[in-house]
Amino acid sequence: MSSARVLVSLAVAGALGCVAQSTPKGDGTARMADTLARIYASAIADPTSNPFLNRERAAALRSIVAQQTGLGALQPRFLLAQELVLAGETREAIAGLEDLLHSTALKLDARSPQNKPFFDLLAIAYLRLGEQENCALNPSANACILPLDGDARHVRDEGARKAVALYERMLRSFPDDRGSQWLLNIANMAIGGYPERVPPSWRIPNIARVRNTSFPHFFNIAKDVGVGVSSLSGGLCLEDFNRDGFLDLFTTSWGLTDPVHFFLADGRGAYVDHTADAGLRGIVGGLNCVHADFDNDGYDDILILRGAWLGDAGAHPNSLLHNRGNGTFEDVTFAAGLGSLHPTHSAAWADFDLDGFLDLFVGNESGAAMGRRSHPSELFLNNGNGTFTEVSRKVGIDLDAFVKGVVWGDINNDGLPDLFASVLLGPNRLYVNRGGRSVDTWHFEEVAAAAGVQLPTMSFPAWFWDQDNDGWEDLLVLSYDVRKSGALHDAVAMEYLGQPTPQIEHSHLYRNNGNGAFVDVSKQVGLANKVIYAMGSNFGDLDNDGWLDFYVGTGNPDLRSIIPNRMFRSVEGRRFEEVTVEGGFGHLQKGHGTAFADLDRDGDEDIYMEMGGAYQGDMFTSVLFENPGWAGRSWITLELEGRSANRSAIGARVELVVVDSKGATRSLRRTIGTGGSFGSGSLQLHVGLDRAVRVQLLRITWPDLARSTQSFANLEVRRTYQIIQGQAPAVLDRPPVPFRQDQAASRQHRHVPD
Repeated sequence: MSSARVLVSLAVAGALGCVAQSTPKGDGTARMADTLARIYASAIADPTSNPFLNRERAAALRSIVAQQTGLGALQPRFLLAQELVLAGETREAIAGLEDLLHSTALKLDARSPQNKPFFDLLAIAYLRLGEQENCALNPSANACILPLDGDARHVRDEGARKAVALYERMLRSFPDDRGSQWLLNIANMAIGGYPERVPPSWRIPNIARVRNTSFPHFFNIAKDVGVGVSSLSGGLCLEDFNRDGFLDLFTTSWGLTDPVHFFLADGRGAYVDHTADAGLRGIVGGLNCVHADFDNDGYDDILILRGAWLGDAGAHPNSLLHNRGNGTFEDVTFAAGLGSLHPTHSAAWADFDLDGFLDLFVGNESGAAMGRRSHPSELFLNNGNGTFTEVSRKVGIDLDAFVKGVVWGDINNDGLPDLFASVLLGPNRLYVNRGGRSVDTWHFEEVAAAAGVQLPTMSFPAWFWDQDNDGWEDLLVLSYDVRKSGALHDAVAMEYLGQPTPQIEHSHLYRNNGNGAFVDVSKQVGLANKVIYAMGSNFGDLDNDGWLDFYVGTGNPDLRSIIPNRMFRSVEGRRFEEVTVEGGFGHLQKGHGTAFADLDRDGDEDIYMEMGGAYQGDMFTSVLFENPGWAGRSWITLELEGRSANRSAIGARVELVVVDSKGATRSLRRTIGTGGSFGSGSLQLHVGLDRAVRVQLLRITWPDLARSTQSFANLEVRRTYQIIQGQAPAVLDRPPVPFRQDQAASRQHRHVPD
């Protein structure tokens, strides 16, 4: 055992004895809390095996540094500074690095390639200091959002100013260092020096130029309304969990002891943190979450996913939180038969056998292809009594790969949900549901190669959607290609400079041909030249024009990955135009769980994104972008409830034929679901109708064995309807509830397009 491991083991020996080992196991929540506490105690006993336990690793290195002298202390001192930066102890890290820089025992020439990592670390430490002192500790509405103007500028400018000097120093020695060039421009922007103070040879144009002035600005109001969660990367479930007509929020954070947050809408434009009263004490961690009503009791339940990116050390249980319907949850994971131990990031609900109960696919991160333990993915059949049975191989799904995203969709319109899995470092998988008379004869067939959807080989989030409104579900698979670039800022700089990035895989939009195969239309729609390092993401209709848009959270754990999250607006289904800067979406911190939803019930979709990185010090505050509205454009919201179909109506196909004031008709098609694989949006279906004045026809195909259909004529626009399977639509009284506006003055000049 290394000296660092010995020191840390001794330091936590007492703590191990304090874990609540006597927690009664009859209580599912208490049992899970006890299990998670044990996992944390085990992890801190050997933090050298977990690169994200930075405070604990730094403590071990401090002990080592104290025992070393002379040249032998130089490497441990550098490693200590590195861990301190990652832990957020930035001033202490800078002091240590500056001491090394001026040490007579160490000659650090900035022109030497072998010394460049030192200067990279010192520069990003100063830039992080600026972010901490100006943004993270006192977040304004537009903190860290391009173009970094107004109160997004750094008032305490020491960090960014010294970062500028260091990046200029490095670029004089390494003029082709595009990553340092990017961060030089960002650091200058933070203190009002972009573009004028950036030397022309190092200037990156158009980082903040507004190209489309007709597109309105979406203001971040998360802090105003009480949902500005400061956390590491995490998941999001957005739904009306207490069935009072207002959408609530549930978030996770992936640190091993990070609590979940449960926010209930107060009905007056803000939210109340209900976590303490929801029975969630001890339910911690989780990079992602997904929700659905698994037991058909009318209340949506939540599944938290744990262990992602940690390899074999991530063999953690997920959590199935049963919604009791009274504002509280109970962890029923073990009782339900879902207590397997695998590192996982993605899962998806669907009723694959159409028996009226939602089944669950969990995509695990197997290391079998990398010489580590096998963690096969799992398909859990809902037994209809609160329990599940694992049946993946029984029905023909043998998936042993590093899965990063799983989504269900009906690719051949036969009524049976098919399964797509995005795989990191390998071909993606597509399992077509061939059906059966019972689970014993049920069969899925893997067809990704024949269907043409195996790329990219570095895949992360994905989703099915009818992107072109032709009645066939298309597939978007977003790239996360970090093979050639540990930090991502260099490739993003090359995109902005118009330089080719041939070694970076692009994202793929696959259009459904209607014959079981797809065609890659990424180039035609303008996505093939985009360097999109996608993590949390989701889709919706920003402008109520009836075409689906999408928002992508970008980044990776490297602190230098200060790159914008990106918003893409569909132009009549033909192409996507980027509205990142003009819409105010270009947040430079790492974006994770994401969802579109009409939170204030005013007829347009707002966007919530969970922010933060992976290392302990890389925390940031989540954002809620208020939609400014679209004058003259209509919408409809549908709340579907299954009866012979699953209660959540997940998988229901909806077609709307709408007519405008001139009598022209148009068809719009949607599928009920929570959206993409990293962010769980509301099961309420919001559909933008553009200039429609009436819904001439609404047709619903329910996800049951009979493929039951219902059709309704002449529905009003700008209304919310509840449709229970087998019953007529009922108009719900859902008047707008404007967001609480603590920063109304800063938003009074918003532009609402005609």
